[in-house]
Amino acid sequence: MDVSNTSTPRQSGGPATVMIVGAGPVGLLLANLLQKWGVSFRIIEKNTGPSTETKAMAVHSRTLEILRDLGLSEQAISNGFTVNQFSLQSNARRVLNYNFSYLDAAYPLLLSLPQPMLEKILLERLEASGGSVEWNTELVDLQNQQGCVQMGLRHGDGSDERLTVRWAVACDGARSTVRQCLGLSFDGASYERFFMLADADIEWSGKPDEGAFFLSAREGYVAVAPINAQSRYRLFIEMPYALPAEGERPSLSLESFQQLCEGRGQKMTLSNITSTTLAAFQHRRVQSLHHGAVFLAGDSAHIGSPIGGQWMNLGMSEVYNLAWKIAYVDQGLAAPSLLQSYNEERYPVALQAESMAHRLTTLITLEHRALVWLRDNVLPLLSRWRTVQRKLPSMVSGHHYSYAKSDYIQESLTKKQRTHWHKKDRKLRFKTAVPRAGQLAPDVELWQAPGTPPRHLIDLFHGTFTLLIFSAADQFSSLLPDYYALADTVQQDYPGIKAYCVIDALSSAEAPLEHSTLLDPDWRLHKRYHARAGTLMLIRPDGYIAFQGPDATTLMTYLHLRSGLLKGAKRTAACATDSAVLQL
Repeated sequence: MDVSNTSTPRQSGGPATVMIVGAGPVGLLLANLLQKWGVSFRIIEKNTGPSTETKAMAVHSRTLEILRDLGLSEQAISNGFTVNQFSLQSNARRVLNYNFSYLDAAYPLLLSLPQPMLEKILLERLEASGGSVEWNTELVDLQNQQGCVQMGLRHGDGSDERLTVRWAVACDGARSTVRQCLGLSFDGASYERFFMLADADIEWSGKPDEGAFFLSAREGYVAVAPINAQSRYRLFIEMPYALPAEGERPSLSLESFQQLCEGRGQKMTLSNITSTTLAAFQHRRVQSLHHGAVFLAGDSAHIGSPIGGQWMNLGMSEVYNLAWKIAYVDQGLAAPSLLQSYNEERYPVALQAESMAHRLTTLITLEHRALVWLRDNVLPLLSRWRTVQRKLPSMVSGHHYSYAKSDYIQESLTKKQRTHWHKKDRKLRFKTAVPRAGQLAPDVELWQAPGTPPRHLIDLFHGTFTLLIFSAADQFSSLLPDYYALADTVQQDYPGIKAYCVIDALSSAEAPLEHSTLLDPDWRLHKRYHARAGTLMLIRPDGYIAFQGPDATTLMTYLHLRSGLLKGAKRTAACATDSAVLQL
């Protein structure tokens, strides 16, 4: 891994299309995505090499799906530690339990993976694909112009560089130089509390794959999050008052941490303590993630309480939303106005994440006796409900966020069309939730002939819009020619869409057009998507449902007026994802 001080040239000849400022996990993910999409870029970082401090360590299920797009999810899991549940315990009583195995997702887990390891995985992937980070290169000036960004850089050898790029993306953290150059406010305040952090070996009665918040009558709370299978934990202690002056701060010794863990209803024995830190946290945000040709993502745009491990994951989801839109516009497949949907979709999500962190903080720091009693006695009763048990982990995993209010999303199915239909004269009801436009498309393991490797629906979405045409019919149906004609028309008019007919057949030999067919002999896809005959579902490259409708006319109207895609467009650049579409 080359981390020399000399700046390296960008990935290909000619001026870069995108400048990424900051090479943390958010910036590195964006660089990898643009590399895959075939969008030229540069990524600069003022530090001399990758970070070594373990800041964030929670990698949520949705983030693993994003890493899957780059073929990195299994590597991340093998280098991390799987956490299956996280509980809230008060005076030795379990109040709430987040069981991640209940997630209806490709990865029903929470991964504990130190940030330096995640960055290492992303950096190695970038370098293996021909990309590189320009270390020891600092942004010193930025001017947001009409349709472009003018920038000034200072390299490690003291030389200066002026350049112009089409877009710039700020991934440079809470002290963002990009944000300061734009003169953007960072509104919010400091929490009236401070936190003590450490990594330690801990003996307690919990399971090795379990983390917990411990509440009691004592001030503040103690949280432990597993780091590995050898009883190594991240210890997190909150003190409910402002950070004291330098000479009055508590000691960060083993004895001090051990004392603060006493009287929490759980006996914990600490040893081998390292990486001790004392810090105050803030909640702040910009007013918009999009300013002209500049986009902000991650901590450059918002910071908040670390409870729930949201912020690194939030930033990575933001650039996953942004990367395909930049690629579609850059390649001439979509109108530039599509980029406006980045802020429209992601800013409300950032506010939701901040609100959730506030609610969790309030819940675990209650002091009023009556409210504490309600929390400790009512919540255990509510959490017995299966619906609540399944909903809790999705609230922190990143799967429950919706873009339903986006101008680029359209739901055209009625409630009756989504929930009731007949299969061979038999009325079916569903145990699973009804997918809605604006939500993440549920993953399904696709039907495969016995002895063939498993394949997942989620892999179709990577690199293209995916149109699913549900036939609710076998290969002999008289309806199929019209469905296949629709698939061909959509693909010809919109080269950024790949269309599949979902039919009741056992093998591709029975399908009229193998290249655009998904086999569904046991109706697992129809059932999971609550899809009756003729249902059309368009899923974006980031896995979100852009459109649901009952007929071709409604779909074509949506594509023309609301999708942002350009009819009759010709791709202006080759894309690595062109050859990565799943062949079935």
